[in-house]
Amino acid sequence: MTWSNAGALGAGVLMLLGSLFFLVTALGMLRSKDAISRVNNLSPATGAGLPLIIAGAALFDFAHGDLTVLDGVKAAAAISASLIVSSVASNMLGRAAYRAQTELDPRTLSNALEPYESLDEAAATPREQRRGDEPPPPTTHEGKV
Repeated sequence: MTWSNAGALGAGVLMLLGSLFFLVTALGMLRSKDAISRVNNLSPATGAGLPLIIAGAALFDFAHGDLTVLDGVKAAAAISASLIVSSVASNMLGRAAYRAQTELDPRTLSNALEPYESLDEAAATPREQRRGDEPPPPTTHEGKV
């Protein structure tokens, strides 16, 4: 077995493993009954599947001598960007699903922050009071109340 074939085999294994993460994620999303669980199910595909597929493609090009320094930088940037963007996006999607107050599946665990924060109270209370600070007194343009 030559280095080129070994690299192609390794690249194929990485790509198949990344595809397996996407398959497991898709099956998990089909089984999930609520939005918060579906957002949570995206983590394996975006956190492990996509980087493995990108690394496999870069390894395949490297094994065949087609990988340039610029292509390696692009692959590293794509992996980094996918990890950063997916974590921010899943946080925003989960927050939106939580704030929409849709009914959760009974299998979904309850909100661990519920004793500390209620959405109705959080929406009706100014931010300064939620943090425990006193809100600044209202002033007019002359500095008088």
